Amino acid sequence: MSSDRAADRLEALLTRAHEQLGIAVYDGLMSGGGPPELRDPDQMLGRLLAAVHRRTGDAVVGRLARQHRRGSGARAVVGRAAPAEGLLMRRSASVRLKYREQAMDCARRYWPLDVVQVMEDAVDTVQELIADLEEESLPDAACDRLLRVSRSMGRVLALPHPVQLPPALGGYDYMEEVEDYLSTCAWRLVAEARRSKQLLDNELAPSFRAAEISCLGMLEVSQDLADDLDLAHREALSLSRAVAAVEEASTDFRGADLQSVDLDGVDLEGIRWDASTGWPPEWEERIWRASLAAGTGHGELIVGVEPSDSTVPADI
Repeated sequence: MSSDRAADRLEALLTRAHEQLGIAVYDGLMSGGGPPELRDPDQMLGRLLAAVHRRTGDAVVGRLARQHRRGSGARAVVGRAAPAEGLLMRRSASVRLKYREQAMDCARRYWPLDVVQVMEDAVDTVQELIADLEEESLPDAACDRLLRVSRSMGRVLALPHPVQLPPALGGYDYMEEVEDYLSTCAWRLVAEARRSKQLLDNELAPSFRAAEISCLGMLEVSQDLADDLDLAHREALSLSRAVAAVEEASTDFRGADLQSVDLDGVDLEGIRWDASTGWPPEWEERIWRASLAAGTGHGELIVGVEPSDSTVPADI
């Protein structure tokens, strides 16, 4: 391994370790009710720890910047890891549970309609138009179908703007991470949908109003539109996966240690768990009575709305 590659790997490890330390500290504080009110001796220690963490981060960033300036440009500076579908599941179970309802509400805001189905319908419509144009045939309903596609793209463009959350300790706020994850996917989709709508409204639709309709010219524009819609469809799938990842992190607590979590006021309906999940002792019987077998054959249970008359067998 060359010295440059070894240095890059070291910088990546340092960056990742610094990020994971910040997440662990933040999740630990938030799961315990937030940062405690510090007394004088605690304040000195808290400032010292915060300063060490900040200087470590500054040192890593500085080293990466210097390495980047010295390099030929072929090697990229290692930044914060891009959101991945399993990233939220790595966060503390107590924090995921604490912000469960907020995260689910956030996912619903970015998924007000089935955008995957919207994009699939749009792609199918344009592909049908391409087939007709290749046969030099233009059905009377073709223009109306394209207008429906344009309106569908308008619904996609109405996806919400990202919410600006207040800055949190070290940038590791869980809801900030959820929001960033969803908004990144949503705005890639919006960009592709806007490009498709502009091509449809400004180039393809006017062809129907031309004195002389050119099937060949419309075919070329329709093929470009199909390519743009295909890219938008891929981004819709990415947003769908992001929403599913948020829902998974908000419902999957199999094997999680929740024994020290205050469950008062927490909506537990729909949570998946198993025999290795640790509940607070005073909640254990209540959870068992409110749960039903998930039917997966893997010993999973789902918390229902109301306790049942009998508990689920412990050996399920």
